[in-house]
Amino acid sequence: MIKTSITDIPRDVKKGEKDTFGIEPFEKGLVRFLKSTNTPITVALQGEWGSGKTSLMNSLKESLSDIAGSVYHSVWLNTWEYGLMKDTQSTLIDIISALTEEVTKIAKIDETKANKLGNKVKSIGGSLLKFAGKTALNTVASGVGDVIEKSLTSEEKSASISQIREELEKVIADCIAKDNKRGFMFFIDDLDRIDPPVAVELLELLKNIFTLKNCVFVLAIDYDVVIKGLEPKFGKLTASNEREFRSFFDKIIQVPFSMPVGSYKPSCFLRDSLATINYLNEKQINNEELISKFTEISNLTVGSNPRALKRLLNSISLINCINSEKNNSEEDTLTEDNELLINFALVSVQVAYPMIYRLLVAQSGFDKWDESVAVKFNLKPLDEETKLKLNVLDEFDEEWEQVLFRLCETDYFLRKKSLNISLLLNLLRTLITEKGDDVEDVIHSIISLSSVTSLEAFDTPTTGKDYSKYKFQGKEYNKARLVHSVVKAYVEQNQSVTFTELKTIFPDSIGSYGVFTTEEDAVEIFNKRGRKRHYIKPDELIKLSDATIAVSSRWSSKGKSIPSFIEKVNSKLGDNFKITPA
Repeated sequence: MIKTSITDIPRDVKKGEKDTFGIEPFEKGLVRFLKSTNTPITVALQGEWGSGKTSLMNSLKESLSDIAGSVYHSVWLNTWEYGLMKDTQSTLIDIISALTEEVTKIAKIDETKANKLGNKVKSIGGSLLKFAGKTALNTVASGVGDVIEKSLTSEEKSASISQIREELEKVIADCIAKDNKRGFMFFIDDLDRIDPPVAVELLELLKNIFTLKNCVFVLAIDYDVVIKGLEPKFGKLTASNEREFRSFFDKIIQVPFSMPVGSYKPSCFLRDSLATINYLNEKQINNEELISKFTEISNLTVGSNPRALKRLLNSISLINCINSEKNNSEEDTLTEDNELLINFALVSVQVAYPMIYRLLVAQSGFDKWDESVAVKFNLKPLDEETKLKLNVLDEFDEEWEQVLFRLCETDYFLRKKSLNISLLLNLLRTLITEKGDDVEDVIHSIISLSSVTSLEAFDTPTTGKDYSKYKFQGKEYNKARLVHSVVKAYVEQNQSVTFTELKTIFPDSIGSYGVFTTEEDAVEIFNKRGRKRHYIKPDELIKLSDATIAVSSRWSSKGKSIPSFIEKVNSKLGDNFKITPA
């Protein structure tokens, strides 16, 4: 079924949603490990934003606690839901209280007993938080409960950590014995969506209260969040204090698992999604070589991060929807493989490398970037040593590539991705020039389609689709129809003109595809490419004294196309052929 968007909802295995990134072997390995693990244990699913942590936890929960005959009871908690419009202490107390409440619900213990245990957790939780800022960061280890208990008041000691642990362990032990389970599995999601210092304090509370027999904790976390949360204690991460950061993390987490983004195989996801949003037709979807090119482009830009890929595909779909409502003429519609690839690549650049995208909007002919472009963008010159090194690299030996390198040097992220960006632009150049097209004309024509999904569209004007109109002999035309009308008018006025003579009036050097060709050649191009590049309908063909011709329908108002054509006509053909802006 065709849809206009790809949802960013984690994969739900209960609904039969399949693995399209090739993570199943890692998932099965984790299930096998967790089924027979000793307890207590904490496993961290580490990964950047959008890397699939929640989807993996959904699958683990289904396999280990939801299906018939599963070995665990499970508790799922989205931490960010408890942090909305609340202070830090309220957030953390609510989280540990919620975990306790879920345990007592599953165990079906007496309501009075459950309330009493919940109140004890709230009491000790507040005490722990007051203590954490002073000592706990340095004492997260076995026996930390004893250290904290010594600092508590007599009132607080009535709800000591050890007492709460004993009560929780008994509740859990009785429950799993009654239900024939191995234990409880706690899934803690979205730790990277709450304030980093709060995430660190939550990890401490979990360590101090919920390190219990028969319990497994699975955390979805980004190590960078832990680093930021520890900065108030240790300062900025450096080579000299990295061990302190790592030590804290290692004492909380017994089993780190890094999301295998580098091993993801997004080609299946791309194929299915491009079909879902109706970007490719059935023939294109089954073209393995074409799909591999789409995959190559995504790998060079957004990578294999699932959320970044979904954002890219939704941008592509939105662009398609908008342009389909503009009632574009046939020559403005993207259907050919190359054009679809180029559009996909440009939107990918917009999402992954906004600075490069801005430069492409301003200077579409990237293969002609030279010192004047470098000066315009105030790029630092290359020293001789760097230039010598670049000259021996295929990706940076040309002048435009070295301008690109200089631009990338201005930004830390682009510097790391400079090779990928060069490979991508070289791929684009090959796609364009192997068809005999001009880079500037093609990029300018297609990049305007993607301007609506640029975040900067809200800040500065962007280049829209070219709907320029021109006046010729009292009528208005778009750029392509203008050329057709001028050639037709000239032939009607010079009925004996031959094919060769007309070429001297309208030489091929004017347009990327020439101004016209024979009917036979135009039809052959259409049959080979599956896309008309000329006006070949019977009423569009123009008869000369010795041939029938088809006028090109591919024109751009930038570069050497329409401006060159207008200049040629206005300077050589007289006032009767004068072209003016509408």
